[in-house]
Amino acid sequence: MSDRIESRIEGRLGRICLRAGALNILTREDLHDLARAIGTLESCAVVLLEARGERAFCAGVDIADHLPDRAPAMLETFHVAARAFRNAAPVIVCAVNGPALGGGFELMLLADLAICSTRATFSLPEVELAALPPVACALLPRLVGERRALALIVGGQRLDAAAAREWGLVCDIVEPAALAERAQTLCERLLSYSHDALRACKRATRAGDMESAMRTYAEELLPTADAAEGIVAFLEKRPPLWAHTRHSMEASP
Repeated sequence: MSDRIESRIEGRLGRICLRAGALNILTREDLHDLARAIGTLESCAVVLLEARGERAFCAGVDIADHLPDRAPAMLETFHVAARAFRNAAPVIVCAVNGPALGGGFELMLLADLAICSTRATFSLPEVELAALPPVACALLPRLVGERRALALIVGGQRLDAAAAREWGLVCDIVEPAALAERAQTLCERLLSYSHDALRACKRATRAGDMESAMRTYAEELLPTADAAEGIVAFLEKRPPLWAHTRHSMEASP
């Protein structure tokens, strides 16, 4: 894995950081590395996706890779990375520190939660190049409705941070200097919850139908120790002791 895509594990938190230059323009190799990175963090409860770009969160995939003779290979690689993010068990939090264009916007859409700085903007310029943003076409209508999705995909609309929050694409906006701390705080809050509950809630939400959600609760979450611990702790008016917490205590010398 190159130093353009950095990943590491900090306890139950995984981190992926884009370090691909000032605009974080992604190559096919970067997309391969993103897929591999999320795979190595599968045991984590939460993954934070962030960027170190000076001018953008991510300006998408290298334009040259959209040429007709190169686009099929690029699309296949992007599909592999998108599927890896979409199917990942950890809750993925995306911190957007600046403009997210094209594939960079789509990368944010593949996360479960997103926060951004006041510098962030979101746009899909692909149609201007006779190209198409496949992840956005698939996910945006469900997230913001078909008309709003089309306004972004074919209408050229660009969202600022406030509009992105109004449309429900990000859950919080902070000043640029506060983004890293706000992202860490959100991740720590998620990490305070049951590991099993986080994963089950994500699976049930991704499934998108009531029957699957009921089955996930009954068959996957209820049999866990945490399902009983959460209710008993509430009734006994004490903090819950989740399975991952007990495991950590048992592993301590």
